[in-house]
Amino acid sequence: MPVEIRSNSRYSSLTDINLSDNELLGIIPEEFGTFKNLQTLDLTNNDLEGGIPVSFRNLGKIRELSLSGNNLNQDLPSFFSNLPQMSLQVLDLYGNQLSGSLPDFTTFTSLKELYLGQNQLNGSFPRKFEKISNLSILDLADNSINGLLPDLSALASLRELYFERNLLNGTLAEKLDPLSMLESLGASSNFFQGTISETHVANLSRLRYLDLSNNSLAIEIGSNLSATFQLETISLSSCKLGSSFPRWLRTQTNFSVLDISNTGINDSVPNWFWESLIPGVRYLNLSSNQIHGMIPDLDFISGNQPIIDMSSNNFSGNLPLFPLDIVTLKLNDNILSGSISSLCNLTTLSRLDLSNNKLSGELPNCWNTLNNLAILNLEDNGFIGVVPESMGALEFVSMISIRGNSLTGELPASLRNCTSLLLLDLGENQLSGKIPEWLGESLSLLLVLSLQSNQFHGAIPTSLWMSMRDRGTLRSSFEYNAVGLVRTRLAVRARVVFKVLLQWKGRRSEYQNTLRLVVSLDLSSNRLTGEIPGEMTSLLGLIALNLSRNSLSGSIPQDIGRLGQLDFLDLSRNNLGGGIPTSLAQLSYLGFLDLSFNNLSGRIPKSTQLQSFNGSSYAGNSNLCGVPLLNVCPGDEARSTNQDISEQESDDDKLDKRFIVSVVAGVAFGFWGFCGSLILKHSWRHAYFGFLNVVINSFLLRLELSFARLRRQTSP
Repeated sequence: MPVEIRSNSRYSSLTDINLSDNELLGIIPEEFGTFKNLQTLDLTNNDLEGGIPVSFRNLGKIRELSLSGNNLNQDLPSFFSNLPQMSLQVLDLYGNQLSGSLPDFTTFTSLKELYLGQNQLNGSFPRKFEKISNLSILDLADNSINGLLPDLSALASLRELYFERNLLNGTLAEKLDPLSMLESLGASSNFFQGTISETHVANLSRLRYLDLSNNSLAIEIGSNLSATFQLETISLSSCKLGSSFPRWLRTQTNFSVLDISNTGINDSVPNWFWESLIPGVRYLNLSSNQIHGMIPDLDFISGNQPIIDMSSNNFSGNLPLFPLDIVTLKLNDNILSGSISSLCNLTTLSRLDLSNNKLSGELPNCWNTLNNLAILNLEDNGFIGVVPESMGALEFVSMISIRGNSLTGELPASLRNCTSLLLLDLGENQLSGKIPEWLGESLSLLLVLSLQSNQFHGAIPTSLWMSMRDRGTLRSSFEYNAVGLVRTRLAVRARVVFKVLLQWKGRRSEYQNTLRLVVSLDLSSNRLTGEIPGEMTSLLGLIALNLSRNSLSGSIPQDIGRLGQLDFLDLSRNNLGGGIPTSLAQLSYLGFLDLSFNNLSGRIPKSTQLQSFNGSSYAGNSNLCGVPLLNVCPGDEARSTNQDISEQESDDDKLDKRFIVSVVAGVAFGFWGFCGSLILKHSWRHAYFGFLNVVINSFLLRLELSFARLRRQTSP
C-alpha cells in the first residue's frame, strides 16, 4: 500500500479501493483494516501471498471483497475467521492456493456470491452448508472436494452453481428439482451416477447453461420434452445418451454451444438437427461416437469464429463447405474422401486435423492463405504429389504432420520459414534427396522430427543435433481458449496431444504424451550413410532416438551415457561396429533398446539395466557376448577355487551365512509382493532399475563374495 495512503488521515473515509492488476507483491497489509468505511476492496490479479489480516474483522461495512488471481495460501477456515460476518455480500477468492476444508458459512448471513474455485480445498461439505440461504452464486470448481452433495432445497435463490472438476459422488438428479431459479449448472468431471430424466429438469425453466460432462450419468429425456427451458450451452460429453441421436434436442433452438461427444450415439444425424443450427453456433462437438452419413454444408454458420469437432465417427463423403471464420476444424478418424481444396478460403483457421481419412489428390498450393494455422495434421490419408512450396508461408505453425501418405520429391526449402515449428512428422511417405542442413539451422525450436520410412540418403546433418539441443526443458504444451464455451471466468484450456510413432523391431509403436515430455528424433528406414555424429550426445533432453534400418557405419558414440533422459533407443539394422560403450549402462530411464543386426563386438557392459533386456535386443551381432546372450565371453568360464583362504575370510563365514539366509528369506516373502510386479510390468521394471542401479550393484557384489566364501568353505 502506498505510504501516503497509510499515513494520511483524509483517506480514512474511503469507501472503495481498486488496486487490481498492479503486480503487487508480498502480504496484504494490516492497514486495510483501518478503513472502517470501506465497502469495496478489489485486489484481484496481483501476486499477493499469505492470508487475510486479523484487522479485516474491523471492516464492518465491507460488502465486496475481491482477491482472486493471487497466491494466497492460508487455511480456509482460518481465512474466514478473520472476515467480517454480517456485512459481506460478495467474496471472490477464485484462483488462489487456499487449502483445507469448507468452513461453517452459516454466520455469513448476508453472503450472496461466493467464489472459491481453482484452489486446493478438500474434505466434504459441512453439515450446515444448506443454511446460507441468500446465496445466488456459488463457485467451488477445480478443487478436491469429496463426498455427497448436501441438501440444496434451502438454497432456492441459487442462480449459478459450479462444482465441476472435484471428487463428488452419489446421485445428482434429486438435488436439482428445488432449484427453480437456477440459470447455470456446472457439474462436470466428478463421479456422479444415476439417471437424469425430464422430471428432474422440468422445474428448471430459467436454465441456460448445463454442463454434466465426464460423469457416469444416463440422460433419458424423451422426445416429447416440453421446452420449459432454452439452453444456450449444452455439454454432456461422456454421459450416456443412448444409441439414437437425442431427439429432445429438437426442442432446443437457441444453443450456441453443444458437446455430445463420446455419448454412445450410433445413428445418422437427422436433417432437422442440421436445419435447426443457428448461425451463431460457436462450438459444435459430436466427436467419438459412431455417427454415420454425410456432413452437409455448414457455411451458413458465421460471425463467432466457431470450433467444429466431428472426429472419431463414421462420417463419409466429400468435405462440405465450412464457415469462413472457423478457427478449429477436427474431422480426423472418419472415412471422408476426395480433395481438400475447398479449405483454401478458411483464412482464420488455426487448427486443422483431417488425419486418418480417405482423402486423396495433391495437396493444394494455397497454404499462404491459411497463414494463421498453428496445428496441421493430414496424416494417414492418400495424398500424392509434392509438399507444396506455399506451406512455407505458415510462419506461426507449431505442428505439421503429413505422415502416412504418398508424397514424393524433396523437402521444399520454403519450410525453413516455419520457424515456430516444434513438431514435424513427414514419415511413411516417398520423399527423397538429402536431409537438408536448414532443418537444423532454421528450425531452431524443433522438438520432434520424424522422417522415417522415406528414401532420404546421405549423411545426417550435424545441424540437427545442434538445433534440438537442450530442448528437454522447453515448455511446449499448447493451449487454446474456446472463448465462451463456458462461463467467462473459466475458459476452456485444451492441451494438444500428439502421437509420436516410432519403429520398434519393425513394428509401428505409439509413443503418446504431451509434447512438454517428448523430445524425439526418428530417421529410421531410410538410406542414410556415414557415422552417427558425436554432437548427438549434446541433446541432453532427448527422450527417443531411432536411427534403425539405415546404412550407418562407425561406432556408437562413447559418451552416449550423457543422454540421461533417453527412454527409447533403436540403432538396429545398420553397419555399426566396435563395442557397446560402457556409458550406455548409465541410462537409467532406458525402457526400449535395440542394437540388433549390426557388427558390434565385445562384452555387453554389465549393469542391471542392460542385462534386463531380451537377447533379441542384441541379436545378429556374432562377436557380441555376455548376458543376456548365450555367447560366453572369454575369461568368464568357471574359475578355479583352489586359492588360499585368508584368516579374515574364515572369520566372516558365519556372517556370510546369516547374510545369505536373510537374503533368501527376504526374497521369499517379498518377491511376488513387489519384485513380481516388476517382472510382469515392463515399464515398472525399468523405472525401478534406474532408481536402484547403484544400490543393487553394491549389493550383488557383496552377495557374490559371500557365496564365493561359502563355496570355498564347503568344497572338498
